[in-house]
Amino acid sequence: MHEELPPIAFLRAFSRAAETLSFKDAAAELHLSPSAVSRQIQSLEAHLGVALFRRLNPGLEITDAGRRYLETVNRVLSELRRAQEGFAVRPSGPLRVSALESFTESWLIPHLADFERAHPGIELQIEATLRYADFERDPVDVAIRFGVGPWADLHSEPIVDLDYFPVCSPALLPLHEPAELRAQTIIHVSQTPDAWREWLRQAGVAGLQPRREVTYDHVAIALSAAESGHGVALSTDFLCTQRLAAGRLCAPFSVRARSAATYHLVCRPEGLEDPRIVALRDWLVEALA
Repeated sequence: MHEELPPIAFLRAFSRAAETLSFKDAAAELHLSPSAVSRQIQSLEAHLGVALFRRLNPGLEITDAGRRYLETVNRVLSELRRAQEGFAVRPSGPLRVSALESFTESWLIPHLADFERAHPGIELQIEATLRYADFERDPVDVAIRFGVGPWADLHSEPIVDLDYFPVCSPALLPLHEPAELRAQTIIHVSQTPDAWREWLRQAGVAGLQPRREVTYDHVAIALSAAESGHGVALSTDFLCTQRLAAGRLCAPFSVRARSAATYHLVCRPEGLEDPRIVALRDWLVEALA
């Protein structure tokens, strides 16, 4: 065993892996890959000269030595965290959030009470917009953007995986097979011009030519058009959950296509030192999972 202390990153990886008994879950919490967490644990075990886990198939089991070490590691990490918080300058005032209208209307507002219950001390000031906030000029602390990222000079991270599937008014039913879309109007959204092409490819009807195509620059308008029976749109679960539950829209096919673009939390790099932004990020990732 070395006399030198192991890196803090190794201790954090060990603590989360011990709590979750999963390298995969620990990696998700630490925003690392499972292999990176596994390597850190192996390095820590080599450093200490003891086995902290028994690798099972599947899962992990902490050893007696690991359980004893965990008590000390958690205590040390907690004390370090409290000491760091003592130096931090507490941000004051509301957290200014710039979020796309589609995200704000379809998901954020319906779930906002959950965040307020979890973080009663954080006041959100939300601007619903169609444009990207300019972090150099606009009074904004954090933004929700749609795209593939990254954005120059800004920290960005995806907060949800999106799968597209067709939705339409029940008035257009029955639709049994994707090939029947040839007789329908396909509704596009300008921000995701390739979404339909990729879905049609995965549905086995690549190159299908519909009766008519129309494009909107706002996803909410596209869904309203579909709801009114004007065609078939692509959507994702969290954007149309309420419309599906109410029966205003239906999903006639089971095929889904993973979207390359998704919603990202975006902030200035130093924003990650703001506990309000970290709290919002963690809540979004958990609630959208």
